[in-house]
Amino acid sequence: MKGWNIFSLAIALLLSCIATRAADAPKYGLAADNKIFAQSLVNQMMASNPTLLTAGMHCVPPGSEKQQIVASTLNVIGKPSDPEDVEVGAQGFTHLNPNLKIPKLGIMLPLHDRSGKIIGALALAFKYHEGEDQVKYFAEASAIRDRVAQEIPTLADLFVPAP
Repeated sequence: MKGWNIFSLAIALLLSCIATRAADAPKYGLAADNKIFAQSLVNQMMASNPTLLTAGMHCVPPGSEKQQIVASTLNVIGKPSDPEDVEVGAQGFTHLNPNLKIPKLGIMLPLHDRSGKIIGALALAFKYHEGEDQVKYFAEASAIRDRVAQEIPTLADLFVPAP
């Protein structure tokens, strides 16, 4: 190994580990490539609500048994939902998660269809600073969720090609 020193070997090993880890990391779908009705609803939410940082829908797709991210502003389409997100969709709980490092307030609410049936969870993140009124954001999130619900005839309709 002429010309290699311990530092060069360490760097080569580190780069190899990083490349291996990146190759092993799960690949999720891109939001821009997601051409279903659910994604168009998420895009509309973002366009009409300037205080939103991100939005996503967690549902059980047809033919699946597990809840996953089916539409999002992030490139995580197909990522399995975390247990807390599944709880929201299965039991109708709401979670508020302030994050002061990245000034945002995450709100996860049950997602309903037009008839009021819970069909999953809606994840919304708002620009937020310590001391702001979380109840105001919860009311805004609930209003967004209720408006979106009126656009969803059934769970299956979320997966039809976007108009």
